[in-house]
Amino acid sequence: MPTLAVNSTHHIFYQEDDFTDPWENKPTIILQHGNGRNSGFWYRWIPFLSSHFRVIRPDMRGVGQSSKFPISQITIEACLEDLVKIITTTCSGPVYFCGESMGGILGIILAAEYPKLIQSLTLIATPVYINDSMKEKYALGYSSRLEAMKSMGIKEWVRQTSIMTRFPPDTDPQLINWYVDEFAKGNPETLIRYSELVSNAHALQFLSKISCPTLAIFPHHGQITDADQERLLQEHIPNIRLSHIPSEYHMIHLTHVAECAELALEHFNAT
Repeated sequence: MPTLAVNSTHHIFYQEDDFTDPWENKPTIILQHGNGRNSGFWYRWIPFLSSHFRVIRPDMRGVGQSSKFPISQITIEACLEDLVKIITTTCSGPVYFCGESMGGILGIILAAEYPKLIQSLTLIATPVYINDSMKEKYALGYSSRLEAMKSMGIKEWVRQTSIMTRFPPDTDPQLINWYVDEFAKGNPETLIRYSELVSNAHALQFLSKISCPTLAIFPHHGQITDADQERLLQEHIPNIRLSHIPSEYHMIHLTHVAECAELALEHFNAT
């Protein structure tokens, strides 16, 4: 089980998938999951990527198979330090970074602050910030998203918000059930902490510092990644290309796998 020690008692887990020819030294892709999810949520991408690239999928601290961390140690800065350590320890050069939602926010900051580590950046349904409309939707009638999660319980909260914003009505119910069950396996305090981080995040100050080629894959008329988010990315990232997926829902990396993965592969190969 590949892990990276953070200290004497805590580790970060990552999955490694590499079906390239053993005599070739292929570049590495980092696939970073979003808020509350884990490396397993990328499972549909592996057949598309792993015969062309070495793929590393980290679990953020406190979720998946990574150690449970004290809430005070779950911060944006700490998650970035974990990614820097994974890249510098497991990779011989700069990587292709692909992040979905909050994972993309980490990618934005990483590309801005550690440009020598990132060959290219791919953002999938990644908000620059969470707008007030989404904060109200995710509160589900409570005073805040965090209060809703505490009062309703994680499983019921994630089910209702998933049907509302993450998955279209024609989604296979088994996929939604799996998503809800996997999400709800996380420690409730940790999941609430990550929701707090993403609710308060604002990546605008980092956008103009990104120099690597960047691809943003967004749903059409996304509820979370709305027109203002797209405008900010296009105005402030110097070398960006925006592609749209025909969906209004957030989990395009799970519902439109082939379209997203093929766009990402095209971007990796071009950069």
